[in-house]
Amino acid sequence: MEKYVVLTRLTVFDENFEMYEGIYELLCSLNEDGHNLIVISHDQHSLIIMKKIFRETFNFEISCVFRRDIRENIDESNAKDYILIGSSDDDLILAANKRILIINPGWSIKQDEKPARYGITLERPNQLFEAIRLIANQNRWYFKLDVGKNATVLALTSANTMNRDVRYSEREILDGFENLLKSGDRKYINTLYFHLISGVMKSSELRNVELWGTFPSSSSSINEELEELKERCRYLTGRRMTQPLFIRHTPAEKSHYTVHATRLSQGCTKHFDSIILNPYYNSSRIRGKVVCVIDDYLTNGISFETARNLLLQAGASKVILLALGRYKRGAGGIYQHEVYNLTGRINRAGYNYQLVSRNNLVGTYDPGARDEVSRIYEILND
Repeated sequence: MEKYVVLTRLTVFDENFEMYEGIYELLCSLNEDGHNLIVISHDQHSLIIMKKIFRETFNFEISCVFRRDIRENIDESNAKDYILIGSSDDDLILAANKRILIINPGWSIKQDEKPARYGITLERPNQLFEAIRLIANQNRWYFKLDVGKNATVLALTSANTMNRDVRYSEREILDGFENLLKSGDRKYINTLYFHLISGVMKSSELRNVELWGTFPSSSSSINEELEELKERCRYLTGRRMTQPLFIRHTPAEKSHYTVHATRLSQGCTKHFDSIILNPYYNSSRIRGKVVCVIDDYLTNGISFETARNLLLQAGASKVILLALGRYKRGAGGIYQHEVYNLTGRINRAGYNYQLVSRNNLVGTYDPGARDEVSRIYEILND
């Protein structure tokens, strides 16, 4: 699918209007793939110089426009079709305000703090070409399940590192994810983030999430990697939040210490006894909002069902539950859907819960999403 690839002046040229190494090949390749190329600047004189250089260098069109033209022409109807390549704080603010994907060009002489923190950093133009080619064709979540009309469960990739159909190279990546998610190894965080944020920015529903959160760990300690991923998504979708969605007031036993059958029989009750909705999120702050909760692994769905019940009780209009890895137990995996009647104040410990129904749901899997994750890893580590 063709994209509007918007490059800032200092992404293409240095201060003397000399093209960086690899930019000529990058622009030719992007044109051959059918993308629309736009270079932006604040300065009219710079636009005149760039237009002249492009006319003399290329036999195809590269538009040169003011930055404000991009700001005025992007709205919700076309935001998913744009990718911004920029390395200044102004570029990051533009991307966040318009909720478009931003890639930070590591080769640019302009290197501000915010794009490096919130964007996807690529060090060479040839990596950018491969990344845009992947993004243009990426439309896959490894796992998807609709839970009624007001909740959706998504997972980026598989967590089944021991499956027979997992190739050695893929198992290395999945093991790396597990190290990242369980012990803080940051080697693979950019691969995860690339896949996550490009998926977010291609989905109008995810781009319009109004509240982002993470599910609390059993010990109530903060998973810094999950928080970082959540914060990046929050910032790039233009949302301002300072408070966590949930508070675990009492530590709970870690799931892997509990027998699987016991986990299923306990269901959400384990979490209801130890988690509340943050009192900051009163009815006016959450009612009618689209909320996304990020967690590391989806196994039985118990954590996600806890979050879903609490958020819908608080008045959320839609809940999106997003796992980084899906552990599939058995042929189709288990997702234990639970509906509770919650009474009392869910932002205080001791609210009441009564199970109304419990049944297993089966989502859909797209194994091709695993290939996308492998390809992202290769691009970023080339």
